[in-house]
Amino acid sequence: MALILAASGCGTIIPDIPDMVVTQQRVEEADRLLASDPQGPIPSPELPAALVAQAVDDGPDRDGTAKISYTVEVTAPDDPPGLGEAFDGVADLRTMMDVPLESRLTLRRRLRSSLQQGQALLNSWGYYDGVADGRLDDGPAPGSFVARISLSPGVPYSLEPGTLVISDAVPLDPASPGAGPGLEDIAGELARARGQAAICPALPGAAPCPAGDLAEVGIRPGARARAEDVLAAVNRLEQVWRSGGYPRAEVTATKYSIDQNLKTLKAEIVLTPGQYIKMGRLETWGDETVKPRYLRLMVNWREGQSWNQDLAERYRETLLDTGLFKSVEIGPGQEPDQDGNHPVVAALEPAPRRTVSGSLNYDSDWGPGVSLSWEHRNVTGWADRLRIELPVWRDLAQLGLSYQRPFVFNSPNHSLLAEAFLLKERTDNYALSSASVAVGLERAINRQLRGRLQASAETGTLDEFLEGQSDYLLLGLPLTLNWNNSDSYLDPTRGLRASLLMSPYVGHYRNDFKVLKYRLEASYYHPLMGPDRLVAAVRGAVGAIGGTGPENLPSSLRFFGGGGQSVRGYEYQSIGPKNARGRPAGGATMSEASAELRFRWSETMGVTAFVDGGMVYESSDLSQVGQDLLWGGGLGFRYYSPVGPFRLDLATPLTPRDEDSRLQIYLSLGQSF
Repeated sequence: MALILAASGCGTIIPDIPDMVVTQQRVEEADRLLASDPQGPIPSPELPAALVAQAVDDGPDRDGTAKISYTVEVTAPDDPPGLGEAFDGVADLRTMMDVPLESRLTLRRRLRSSLQQGQALLNSWGYYDGVADGRLDDGPAPGSFVARISLSPGVPYSLEPGTLVISDAVPLDPASPGAGPGLEDIAGELARARGQAAICPALPGAAPCPAGDLAEVGIRPGARARAEDVLAAVNRLEQVWRSGGYPRAEVTATKYSIDQNLKTLKAEIVLTPGQYIKMGRLETWGDETVKPRYLRLMVNWREGQSWNQDLAERYRETLLDTGLFKSVEIGPGQEPDQDGNHPVVAALEPAPRRTVSGSLNYDSDWGPGVSLSWEHRNVTGWADRLRIELPVWRDLAQLGLSYQRPFVFNSPNHSLLAEAFLLKERTDNYALSSASVAVGLERAINRQLRGRLQASAETGTLDEFLEGQSDYLLLGLPLTLNWNNSDSYLDPTRGLRASLLMSPYVGHYRNDFKVLKYRLEASYYHPLMGPDRLVAAVRGAVGAIGGTGPENLPSSLRFFGGGGQSVRGYEYQSIGPKNARGRPAGGATMSEASAELRFRWSETMGVTAFVDGGMVYESSDLSQVGQDLLWGGGLGFRYYSPVGPFRLDLATPLTPRDEDSRLQIYLSLGQSF
């Protein structure tokens, strides 16, 4: 016996069970009658046992008011693996357990829908003879129940060789004989294709069929007939054609049939390719402030090549990554040029070019503070950015100016960087006034890896109290490599970040010095529940300075530990070797480690449990790394705003010293790492 299914477009694969509609009508009638008279008799619809057992209420609640609670027991075979877990992910009985129930009837509706979802799951996995059965039993306590679900897959269905028809009829005539309401008649097209893999258009100058057989996109004979795989292959078919010269290719009809005797499923697909198009010059609409040459430099196709939707989409993403546009739409123009190439049209909606922002801050390191910033993201029309920042705290004030210009040397991978800072800082260990500049190049090696090489100069006056006041000069050539495949800058939930800094420095501080400084840091993020509901995050860092002792270096070169970006629970820069006053003097080697569990219970609120450890050592001997760590821990609270999470961390030292406070408070934008 063969069972035929027909759908317009890419529909789901659901067998047409004759009594399914009748059953649903009866269930809906029962629900309607109950709603009109909640205390009256409940009709008993004759439901198939495969859908639900005992699908009606058997009397009022025991006390008339008690809320209902339940547990779920799912029985599923080991083969196919993961069937029970997949049911837990889709069934209302599982996904709605935290939604209160007021009556047993509501629970039975939830059971009924879960069994229907289980049946659909079996079908989608290719088990069209499978059965989802279940019943509701009394639980151990009044008002409690046990929902027992049994999933019986049966024999898996496999794929037959599929049929692909390439048709110019768009749309197929819905008035053809045999066409049902709202369905396109594909019988004629499919009949003409019997015995043929495909009918490809013979257009002058057109490329060969990008995909002439369904097996080329994943519908391979003998494979498991999983709905997810079949629908993905149909979607892939469109993408292959759209990247093979046919940007308007569309699957216009599908037909799936299952043979219950042979235990097979066959897919018959009609695809309308549209016009064959070659890519030409870039044309832009909607924005006159960005220089056309800048936009052309990012073009990733060759004029005259077949239309490639993948390249067009990557170009669109590149434009969006600049931050200059709210939206970008890419498509072929109507009129070809004299060479037969169609222009590639980019419709641009500009984003605001200037931003002014401010924030109020507080933490135990610096007390109250305010931060102001201004940014222009298209100064000369080349997407160049100028940013001014002014953070002011009780004992820290800084004025920063930074400029970035992309496409240096006409290369999309190179950017010019320039920075200048004025700093005034006072801690328990020193007082510092300094000015610094840095100029360099950044190269995007790939989408995850970036490298930066700069020449820097810093001068200032450092007062270390016991040693007196000294001027210093510092020249460096820092090289930085950054790897980042995390999913967010301010709130990562998955991925890896790593950075390596290596820099030779020469300078004068009381005496001349030459040193090599390097620092390696990595952090990893992994979701444990849902995409962002519960996330584990870990971080580690190690660094060293070779060439001379830290006492011969200005404080801006030394390592310090403690504070909101280091080891929470300890005062800023309080971890490390002590000077004659008993205060940390900084060191030549450091190591840090952090771990967090981030739980987000709503769209806007979350909580974090964390532990940090770290130590700064006087010498540059790396064998010390990991020894004598001081540990801090605590809880954090997160408010997830449109601009990123605001964090409030409360931390305490877990290995306290006599001089340590028992509570440190940190408030800022973004996760701690």
